[in-house]
Amino acid sequence: MSKLKSSEINAYAFYSFASSLAFAIPMSYLTIFMTENLLYSAALMGTTLLIARAIDFVIGLIAGSVVSKTNFKWGKYRSWLIILRFVVFFGIVIQFIDTSKLPTYTKMIVTILGYGMLHFSMNFIQTAQYGVLSAMAGSDMEDRDKLSIRGTQWMAAGNILVSAITLPFIQAITPYVGSSNAYTIAATLFGLVLVVGNMMLSKAAAPYDIPQPKDTATNVVSTKISDLVKSVATNSQLLVYITASSLFNIGLMTFNGILAYYFMYVLGNFLLMSLAMTITTAFGLVASIIGPKIGRKLGKKNAMVYGLLIYAAGNLCISFFAKGSLVVYIIFSCISAVAMYFFQAFGPLYVLDAGEYGFYKTGKDYRAMATGLFTMPFKIGFALGGAVSGYGLAIIGYTAGMTPTPQFVDKFMLLLGGIPAAFYVVAAVLMIVGYKITDEDAAKYAAANIERLAKTS
Repeated sequence: MSKLKSSEINAYAFYSFASSLAFAIPMSYLTIFMTENLLYSAALMGTTLLIARAIDFVIGLIAGSVVSKTNFKWGKYRSWLIILRFVVFFGIVIQFIDTSKLPTYTKMIVTILGYGMLHFSMNFIQTAQYGVLSAMAGSDMEDRDKLSIRGTQWMAAGNILVSAITLPFIQAITPYVGSSNAYTIAATLFGLVLVVGNMMLSKAAAPYDIPQPKDTATNVVSTKISDLVKSVATNSQLLVYITASSLFNIGLMTFNGILAYYFMYVLGNFLLMSLAMTITTAFGLVASIIGPKIGRKLGKKNAMVYGLLIYAAGNLCISFFAKGSLVVYIIFSCISAVAMYFFQAFGPLYVLDAGEYGFYKTGKDYRAMATGLFTMPFKIGFALGGAVSGYGLAIIGYTAGMTPTPQFVDKFMLLLGGIPAAFYVVAAVLMIVGYKITDEDAAKYAAANIERLAKTS
């Protein structure tokens, strides 16, 4: 029987809901805000985000080690929620403060500061969130499933809500406060919801995440970069997956980074973005049910290969056929969503399988390191995808407030759909050629590794 109360499970889930609201504006509207409101050039925007995301990547590498080796008074994991909750909040707000009249380098510093306060902190908070889940559920797999599934459901609901209300809210208050201030207000309100969710999760976790005695933990951080390098360099399957997943995320972040410009300059109606996102995120709930069922039948490797190829085809169709039609864009976006869930449903199982493979082949147990690298493709995607989108806009001649020509629209659509599709195809080919682990192999490696550890214990 589950030992967790419904209120505790819902407190955990509400944090996921609050996160989806709070991160919506930084994730979906930062690039358009930087160019249209802060008057960044496209190239400068790409450079600024590349710098911030490169630093974020390095911090992401060490965050897990830092969290595991600290022992603050509020608990190993929930302490990070408490310490960083307002840092994250102000990071969200600072990114949307009007700095358009400041000198260029000052403006860049403010943007990077806000970006860092949010994303650098989230490296630690996300690690802590997974730790809180483990602490609350313990070894009870039923409770683990309840926390994870309920959190996913609430996050999906949050995505639907935020897609429906964010842009209409910004547009509604713009005549009264101005465009830049409208973004600031929206970011502040959604950020406050995150603070509330953080507090609820911290309170729910308090009885389970008990601080360790001082003599059983250390506050000295020791991060062995050499172990991180070995965990990848000596494991061909982990290297293949991380590379393929990084290529996928570079393409995805390139697409997402310039999507707002599609509605503003190609379709000529920025508010259509809210309608499109509401429909596609709502369909995401359906896709998350259909896609994994197909993925299980295909097996993890084939699920990723077919998913990437279909996703690439969907992007190409958007590039060539959605230039003047929102309906076409929505149809192919929904098809792509199903394909993405072919393999996204397996999540960290790819790195877990690769970790088991490495241990089985070499006898060196770098499985924890392999699991810790799961988020790195997302970091790489943010950094390089943001650069591709920024520099791509500069190359095709984008300037803020421009009147788009037919030639610009054609180039933009190629950048929006064609360039990401190329990344997806290369990732699929890499998986076909380089990834050798079948589901049967993964089960064999895991069983053999358990037996090996039993013999040495």
